[in-house]
Amino acid sequence: MSENKKVLIIGLGAVGAMYALILKESGLAHVTVVARSNYTVVKEHGLTIKSRKFGDHVGFQPHRRELVLTGIFTGDDSTVLVCSTVSDAADTAYDYVLVVTKCVPEVITTPKLLEPFLRPSYVKAFGQPTYVLLQNGLQIERELHDAIKSIGCPPNVISVAVFILTNQSSPNVVEHDQTEKFVCGVYRPDDFTTSVNSESELCVLNGLADIIARGGGTVEVVPEIQRRKFHKNMYNIAFASVCLLTRYPLTAIFRSPPAGEEVYEPYAFPATQPLLESHTIALMHSIFKELLDLARSLGFPDSEHGIPASVREDAINFTRDSHSTPWSFHKPSTLLDCEKDSPMEIEVIWGSVVRLARERKVDIPRVEMAYGLLLVMQNQILRKISSQ
Repeated sequence: MSENKKVLIIGLGAVGAMYALILKESGLAHVTVVARSNYTVVKEHGLTIKSRKFGDHVGFQPHRRELVLTGIFTGDDSTVLVCSTVSDAADTAYDYVLVVTKCVPEVITTPKLLEPFLRPSYVKAFGQPTYVLLQNGLQIERELHDAIKSIGCPPNVISVAVFILTNQSSPNVVEHDQTEKFVCGVYRPDDFTTSVNSESELCVLNGLADIIARGGGTVEVVPEIQRRKFHKNMYNIAFASVCLLTRYPLTAIFRSPPAGEEVYEPYAFPATQPLLESHTIALMHSIFKELLDLARSLGFPDSEHGIPASVREDAINFTRDSHSTPWSFHKPSTLLDCEKDSPMEIEVIWGSVVRLARERKVDIPRVEMAYGLLLVMQNQILRKISSQ
Protein backbone atom coordinates (compact mmCIF):
# COMPACT_ATOMS: atom_id res chain seq x y z
CA MET A 1 0.00 0.00 0.00
CA SER A 2 1.32 3.44 -0.91
CA GLU A 3 2.28 5.87 1.83
CA ASN A 4 -0.36 8.36 2.95
CA LYS A 5 -0.18 11.74 1.28
CA LYS A 6 0.86 14.78 3.29
CA VAL A 7 -1.71 17.52 2.82
CA LEU A 8 -1.75 21.08 4.08
CA ILE A 9 -4.95 23.12 4.16
CA ILE A 10 -4.53 26.89 4.37
CA GLY A 11 -7.74 28.45 5.64
CA LEU A 12 -10.08 26.86 8.16
CA GLY A 13 -13.35 28.56 7.39
CA ALA A 14 -16.44 26.60 6.40
CA VAL A 15 -15.08 25.07 3.18
CA GLY A 16 -11.63 24.40 4.64
CA ALA A 17 -13.18 22.66 7.65
CA MET A 18 -15.37 20.43 5.49
CA TYR A 19 -12.46 19.28 3.35
CA ALA A 20 -10.21 18.82 6.37
CA LEU A 21 -12.88 16.42 7.66
CA ILE A 22 -13.20 14.63 4.31
CA LEU A 23 -9.43 14.25 3.94
CA LYS A 24 -8.95 12.91 7.43
CA GLU A 25 -11.93 10.54 7.14
CA SER A 26 -10.32 9.06 4.00
CA GLY A 27 -7.53 7.45 6.01
CA LEU A 28 -5.22 8.25 3.09
CA ALA A 29 -3.85 11.62 4.18
CA HIS A 30 -1.92 13.20 7.02
CA VAL A 31 -3.62 16.58 7.34
CA THR A 32 -2.22 19.81 8.71
CA VAL A 33 -4.20 23.05 8.74
CA VAL A 34 -3.36 26.72 8.97
CA ALA A 35 -6.12 28.42 10.96
CA ARG A 36 -5.48 32.10 11.22
CA SER A 37 -8.32 34.10 12.80
CA ASN A 38 -9.80 31.05 14.58
CA TYR A 39 -6.48 29.43 15.56
CA THR A 40 -6.86 29.66 19.35
CA VAL A 41 -10.39 28.30 19.63
CA VAL A 42 -9.74 25.47 17.14
CA LYS A 43 -6.49 24.51 18.85
CA GLU A 44 -8.17 24.37 22.26
CA HIS A 45 -11.59 22.95 21.39
CA GLY A 46 -11.44 21.59 17.85
CA LEU A 47 -14.23 22.06 15.35
CA THR A 48 -17.91 21.29 15.65
CA ILE A 49 -19.28 20.27 12.27
CA LYS A 50 -23.01 19.79 11.72
CA SER A 51 -23.60 18.23 8.32
CA ARG A 52 -26.69 16.68 6.74
CA LYS A 53 -24.33 14.65 4.52
CA PHE A 54 -21.36 13.78 6.76
CA GLY A 55 -23.04 13.75 10.16
CA ASP A 56 -22.14 15.66 13.31
CA HIS A 57 -18.58 15.87 14.63
CA VAL A 58 -17.68 17.55 17.92
CA GLY A 59 -14.08 18.43 18.77
CA PHE A 60 -12.82 17.41 15.33
CA GLN A 61 -9.12 18.06 14.68
CA PRO A 62 -6.87 17.19 11.76
CA HIS A 63 -3.53 15.57 12.47
CA ARG A 64 0.09 15.26 11.47
CA ARG A 65 2.24 12.43 12.74
CA GLU A 66 5.76 13.41 11.83
CA LEU A 67 6.26 16.78 13.47
CA VAL A 68 5.06 18.74 16.47
CA LEU A 69 4.94 22.52 16.20
CA THR A 70 2.05 23.40 18.45
CA GLY A 71 0.02 20.31 19.14
CA ILE A 72 -2.30 18.44 21.40
CA PHE A 73 -1.65 14.75 22.01
CA THR A 74 -4.69 12.61 21.30
CA GLY A 75 -3.64 9.45 23.13
CA ASP A 76 -2.57 7.51 20.03
CA ASP A 77 0.50 7.81 17.85
CA SER A 78 -0.80 10.91 16.06
CA THR A 79 -0.46 14.52 17.05
CA VAL A 80 -3.17 17.05 16.41
CA LEU A 81 -1.68 20.07 14.76
CA VAL A 82 -3.20 23.43 13.97
CA CYS A 83 -0.78 26.12 12.84
CA SER A 84 -1.48 29.82 13.14
CA THR A 85 0.64 30.96 10.18
CA VAL A 86 1.75 29.65 6.82
CA SER A 87 5.37 30.08 7.92
CA ASP A 88 4.83 27.68 10.84
CA ALA A 89 3.61 25.01 8.42
CA ALA A 90 6.40 25.52 5.89
CA ASP A 91 8.89 23.24 7.62
CA THR A 92 8.28 19.99 5.77
CA ALA A 93 7.40 18.66 2.34
CA TYR A 94 3.78 18.27 1.26
CA ASP A 95 2.21 16.41 -1.61
CA TYR A 96 -0.68 18.84 -1.83
CA VAL A 97 -1.20 22.35 -0.46
CA LEU A 98 -4.88 23.30 -0.54
CA VAL A 99 -5.55 27.05 -0.52
CA VAL A 100 -9.04 27.60 0.88
CA THR A 101 -8.82 31.29 1.77
CA LYS A 102 -10.80 34.12 0.26
CA CYS A 103 -9.15 35.36 -2.92
CA VAL A 104 -8.94 39.13 -2.43
CA PRO A 105 -5.87 40.36 -4.34
CA GLU A 106 -6.45 43.93 -3.14
CA VAL A 107 -5.53 42.65 0.33
CA ILE A 108 -3.04 39.84 -0.38
CA THR A 109 -2.09 37.97 -3.52
CA THR A 110 -1.81 34.19 -3.60
CA PRO A 111 2.00 34.26 -4.15
CA LYS A 112 2.36 36.57 -1.15
CA LEU A 113 0.24 34.24 0.98
CA LEU A 114 2.38 31.27 -0.10
CA GLU A 115 5.69 33.13 0.05
CA PRO A 116 7.23 30.77 2.67
CA PHE A 117 6.88 27.90 0.16
CA LEU A 118 8.44 29.95 -2.65
CA ARG A 119 11.62 30.89 -0.78
CA PRO A 120 14.88 29.45 -2.13
CA SER A 121 15.54 27.73 1.22
CA TYR A 122 12.24 25.84 1.11
CA VAL A 123 12.61 24.93 -2.57
CA LYS A 124 16.12 23.62 -1.96
CA ALA A 125 15.05 21.52 1.02
CA PHE A 126 11.66 20.22 -0.15
CA GLY A 127 10.99 21.18 -3.77
CA GLN A 128 7.44 22.21 -4.56
CA PRO A 129 4.06 20.66 -3.73
CA THR A 130 1.08 20.55 -6.02
CA TYR A 131 -0.99 23.61 -5.18
CA VAL A 132 -4.77 23.17 -5.14
CA LEU A 133 -6.84 26.36 -5.27
CA LEU A 134 -10.33 26.00 -3.78
CA GLN A 135 -11.23 29.62 -4.37
CA ASN A 136 -14.02 31.51 -6.06
CA GLY A 137 -13.56 33.50 -9.22
CA LEU A 138 -11.78 33.40 -12.56
CA GLN A 139 -8.15 34.02 -13.56
CA ILE A 140 -7.09 33.39 -9.94
CA GLU A 141 -4.34 30.91 -10.81
CA ARG A 142 -2.07 32.92 -13.11
CA GLU A 143 -0.09 34.85 -10.50
CA LEU A 144 0.82 31.68 -8.62
CA HIS A 145 1.60 29.83 -11.86
CA ASP A 146 3.98 32.61 -12.93
CA ALA A 147 5.55 32.89 -9.47
CA ILE A 148 6.41 29.17 -9.46
CA LYS A 149 7.94 29.44 -12.93
CA SER A 150 10.02 32.41 -11.80
CA ILE A 151 11.80 30.26 -9.17
CA GLY A 152 12.70 27.66 -11.78
CA CYS A 153 10.17 25.00 -10.84
CA PRO A 154 7.47 23.40 -12.99
CA PRO A 155 4.15 24.94 -11.93
CA ASN A 156 1.79 22.22 -10.73
CA VAL A 157 -1.47 24.02 -10.03
CA ILE A 158 -4.85 22.35 -9.71
CA SER A 159 -7.92 24.56 -9.77
CA VAL A 160 -11.19 23.49 -8.18
CA ALA A 161 -14.81 24.47 -8.63
CA VAL A 162 -16.42 23.72 -5.27
CA PHE A 163 -20.17 23.31 -5.12
CA ILE A 164 -21.04 23.26 -1.42
CA LEU A 165 -23.65 24.86 0.82
CA THR A 166 -21.81 25.51 4.07
CA ASN A 167 -21.41 28.42 6.47
CA GLN A 168 -19.28 29.13 9.53
CA SER A 169 -21.75 30.15 12.23
CA SER A 170 -19.01 30.85 14.80
CA PRO A 171 -15.19 30.58 14.75
CA ASN A 172 -15.19 26.81 15.35
CA VAL A 173 -18.74 25.80 14.34
CA VAL A 174 -19.55 24.87 10.75
CA GLU A 175 -22.97 24.00 9.32
CA HIS A 176 -23.34 22.07 6.08
CA ASP A 177 -26.38 21.06 4.04
CA GLN A 178 -26.32 18.06 1.68
CA THR A 179 -24.71 19.70 -1.37
CA GLU A 180 -20.99 18.96 -1.87
CA LYS A 181 -19.04 18.47 -5.08
CA PHE A 182 -15.33 18.87 -5.79
CA VAL A 183 -14.60 19.43 -9.50
CA CYS A 184 -10.86 19.58 -10.21
CA GLY A 185 -8.58 20.07 -13.20
CA VAL A 186 -5.08 21.23 -14.09
CA TYR A 187 -4.66 24.95 -14.63
CA ARG A 188 -3.36 25.85 -18.09
CA PRO A 189 -2.90 29.57 -18.83
CA ASP A 190 -5.33 30.98 -21.43
CA ASP A 191 -6.65 27.50 -22.23
CA PHE A 192 -10.42 27.15 -22.07
CA THR A 193 -11.05 24.15 -24.32
CA THR A 194 -8.51 21.33 -23.78
CA SER A 195 -10.47 18.07 -23.97
CA VAL A 196 -7.98 15.47 -22.66
CA ASN A 197 -5.69 15.30 -19.62
CA SER A 198 -2.18 13.95 -20.15
CA GLU A 199 -1.09 10.83 -18.24
CA SER A 200 1.02 12.88 -15.85
CA GLU A 201 -1.84 15.31 -15.24
CA LEU A 202 -4.23 12.44 -14.55
CA CYS A 203 -1.79 10.93 -12.08
CA VAL A 204 -1.68 14.13 -10.01
CA LEU A 205 -5.43 14.72 -10.27
CA ASN A 206 -6.43 11.16 -9.45
CA GLY A 207 -4.07 11.06 -6.48
CA LEU A 208 -6.10 13.84 -4.89
CA ALA A 209 -9.47 12.69 -6.21
CA ASP A 210 -9.02 9.24 -4.68
CA ILE A 211 -8.49 10.76 -1.24
CA ILE A 212 -11.56 13.00 -1.53
CA ALA A 213 -13.73 10.11 -2.73
CA ARG A 214 -12.49 7.75 0.00
CA GLY A 215 -13.42 10.39 2.57
CA GLY A 216 -17.00 10.45 1.31
CA GLY A 217 -16.72 13.48 -0.94
CA THR A 218 -18.22 13.77 -4.39
CA VAL A 219 -15.39 14.36 -6.86
CA GLU A 220 -15.08 14.84 -10.60
CA VAL A 221 -11.82 15.08 -12.55
CA VAL A 222 -12.11 17.20 -15.71
CA PRO A 223 -9.72 18.23 -18.50
CA GLU A 224 -11.17 21.76 -18.88
CA ILE A 225 -11.44 23.26 -15.42
CA GLN A 226 -11.80 26.80 -16.74
CA ARG A 227 -15.18 25.89 -18.22
CA ARG A 228 -16.34 24.47 -14.91
CA LYS A 229 -15.00 27.46 -13.01
CA PHE A 230 -16.87 29.75 -15.39
CA HIS A 231 -20.02 27.70 -14.83
CA LYS A 232 -19.67 28.00 -11.04
CA ASN A 233 -18.96 31.72 -11.35
CA MET A 234 -22.25 32.19 -13.17
CA TYR A 235 -24.03 31.05 -10.02
CA ASN A 236 -21.98 33.39 -7.87
CA ILE A 237 -22.69 36.42 -10.01
CA ALA A 238 -26.39 35.82 -10.65
CA PHE A 239 -27.30 35.06 -7.06
CA ALA A 240 -24.70 36.85 -4.91
CA SER A 241 -25.26 40.14 -6.80
CA VAL A 242 -28.85 40.21 -5.58
CA CYS A 243 -27.93 39.11 -2.05
CA LEU A 244 -25.17 41.66 -1.62
CA LEU A 245 -27.08 44.61 -3.03
CA THR A 246 -30.16 43.86 -0.92
CA ARG A 247 -28.33 42.45 2.17
CA TYR A 248 -30.73 39.48 2.19
CA PRO A 249 -30.06 35.77 1.58
CA LEU A 250 -31.81 33.79 -1.13
CA THR A 251 -34.38 32.43 1.33
CA ALA A 252 -35.94 35.92 1.20
CA ILE A 253 -36.77 35.24 -2.45
CA PHE A 254 -37.44 31.52 -2.66
CA ARG A 255 -38.86 30.44 0.72
CA SER A 256 -42.58 30.43 1.53
CA PRO A 257 -43.93 31.73 4.86
CA PRO A 258 -43.89 29.35 7.85
CA ALA A 259 -46.83 26.98 8.19
CA GLY A 260 -48.40 25.89 11.45
CA GLU A 261 -45.94 26.09 14.32
CA GLU A 262 -42.86 26.57 12.11
CA VAL A 263 -40.70 29.58 12.90
CA TYR A 264 -38.05 30.93 10.54
CA GLU A 265 -37.05 34.00 8.60
CA PRO A 266 -36.52 35.50 6.14
CA TYR A 267 -39.13 34.35 3.64
CA ALA A 268 -40.95 35.86 0.68
CA PHE A 269 -43.88 37.94 1.94
CA PRO A 270 -46.96 36.88 -0.03
CA ALA A 271 -48.27 40.39 -0.74
CA THR A 272 -45.51 41.17 -3.23
CA GLN A 273 -44.07 37.73 -3.90
CA PRO A 274 -45.37 37.73 -7.52
CA LEU A 275 -43.22 40.80 -8.17
CA LEU A 276 -40.17 38.87 -7.01
CA GLU A 277 -40.96 36.26 -9.66
CA SER A 278 -41.55 38.75 -12.46
CA HIS A 279 -38.68 41.13 -11.67
CA THR A 280 -36.06 39.75 -9.25
CA ILE A 281 -35.93 36.21 -10.60
CA ALA A 282 -36.29 37.61 -14.12
CA LEU A 283 -33.19 39.72 -13.40
CA MET A 284 -31.31 36.55 -12.48
CA HIS A 285 -32.37 35.02 -15.81
CA SER A 286 -31.06 38.10 -17.64
CA ILE A 287 -27.72 37.95 -15.84
CA PHE A 288 -27.37 34.30 -16.83
CA LYS A 289 -28.14 35.27 -20.44
CA GLU A 290 -25.32 37.83 -20.44
CA LEU A 291 -22.92 35.29 -19.02
CA LEU A 292 -23.97 32.69 -21.59
CA ASP A 293 -23.13 35.19 -24.35
CA LEU A 294 -19.66 35.57 -22.84
CA ALA A 295 -19.33 31.80 -22.52
CA ARG A 296 -19.95 31.37 -26.25
CA SER A 297 -17.24 33.94 -27.02
CA LEU A 298 -14.80 31.87 -24.94
CA GLY A 299 -15.53 28.76 -26.99
CA PHE A 300 -17.92 26.99 -24.60
CA PRO A 301 -20.60 25.41 -26.82
CA ASP A 302 -24.29 25.02 -26.04
CA SER A 303 -24.00 21.35 -25.10
CA GLU A 304 -23.32 19.07 -22.15
CA HIS A 305 -19.62 19.33 -23.01
CA GLY A 306 -19.80 23.11 -22.89
CA ILE A 307 -22.24 25.33 -20.99
CA PRO A 308 -25.80 24.57 -22.11
CA ALA A 309 -28.43 27.31 -22.35
CA SER A 310 -30.50 25.24 -19.93
CA VAL A 311 -28.13 26.32 -17.15
CA ARG A 312 -30.43 29.28 -16.49
CA GLU A 313 -33.45 27.20 -15.59
CA ASP A 314 -31.38 24.46 -13.98
CA ALA A 315 -29.52 26.89 -11.72
CA ILE A 316 -32.62 28.77 -10.63
CA ASN A 317 -34.58 25.58 -10.01
CA PHE A 318 -31.71 24.09 -7.97
CA THR A 319 -31.34 27.30 -5.98
CA ARG A 320 -35.08 27.53 -5.40
CA ASP A 321 -35.16 23.94 -4.10
CA SER A 322 -32.11 24.34 -1.85
CA HIS A 323 -33.32 27.63 -0.30
CA SER A 324 -37.00 26.87 0.19
CA THR A 325 -36.89 24.43 3.12
CA PRO A 326 -37.48 25.37 6.77
CA TRP A 327 -33.89 24.36 7.61
CA SER A 328 -32.25 26.37 4.81
CA PHE A 329 -29.54 28.51 6.39
CA HIS A 330 -27.04 29.16 3.61
CA LYS A 331 -25.80 32.62 2.74
CA PRO A 332 -23.31 33.41 -0.05
CA SER A 333 -19.85 33.82 1.42
CA THR A 334 -19.65 37.33 -0.01
CA LEU A 335 -22.80 38.30 1.92
CA LEU A 336 -21.30 36.93 5.14
CA ASP A 337 -18.14 38.94 4.48
CA CYS A 338 -20.22 42.06 3.83
CA GLU A 339 -22.13 41.59 7.08
CA LYS A 340 -18.80 41.39 8.95
CA ASP A 341 -17.27 44.35 7.06
CA SER A 342 -14.63 41.97 5.70
CA PRO A 343 -13.13 42.36 2.22
CA MET A 344 -15.16 40.55 -0.43
CA GLU A 345 -14.14 38.62 -3.54
CA ILE A 346 -15.38 41.35 -5.87
CA GLU A 347 -12.43 41.43 -8.29
CA VAL A 348 -12.15 37.70 -8.90
CA ILE A 349 -15.90 37.02 -9.22
CA TRP A 350 -17.23 40.16 -10.93
CA GLY A 351 -14.17 42.12 -12.07
CA SER A 352 -12.60 39.18 -13.89
CA VAL A 353 -15.79 38.66 -15.90
CA VAL A 354 -16.11 42.33 -16.79
CA ARG A 355 -12.53 42.36 -18.05
CA LEU A 356 -13.04 39.17 -20.07
CA ALA A 357 -16.19 40.63 -21.62
CA ARG A 358 -14.38 43.81 -22.64
CA GLU A 359 -11.57 41.79 -24.18
CA ARG A 360 -14.12 39.75 -26.15
CA LYS A 361 -16.34 42.78 -26.91
CA VAL A 362 -19.40 41.19 -25.30
CA ASP A 363 -22.02 43.45 -23.69
CA ILE A 364 -22.90 42.48 -20.11
CA PRO A 365 -24.60 45.67 -18.79
CA ARG A 366 -26.29 44.09 -15.76
CA VAL A 367 -23.08 42.45 -14.58
CA GLU A 368 -21.17 45.69 -15.15
CA MET A 369 -23.74 47.62 -13.12
CA ALA A 370 -23.49 45.15 -10.24
CA TYR A 371 -19.69 45.33 -10.38
CA GLY A 372 -19.73 49.13 -10.33
CA LEU A 373 -21.98 49.23 -7.27
CA LEU A 374 -20.12 46.50 -5.42
CA LEU A 375 -16.86 48.38 -5.93
CA VAL A 376 -18.26 51.17 -3.73
CA MET A 377 -19.07 48.70 -0.96
CA GLN A 378 -15.62 47.10 -1.22
CA ASN A 379 -13.92 50.48 -1.28
CA GLN A 380 -15.55 51.51 1.99
CA ILE A 381 -14.78 48.21 3.70
CA LEU A 382 -11.12 48.64 2.76
CA ARG A 383 -11.23 52.25 3.98
CA LYS A 384 -12.57 51.19 7.37
CA ILE A 385 -9.94 48.50 7.74
CA SER A 386 -7.12 50.88 6.83
CA SER A 387 -8.18 53.31 9.55
CA GLN A 388 -8.25 50.70 12.33
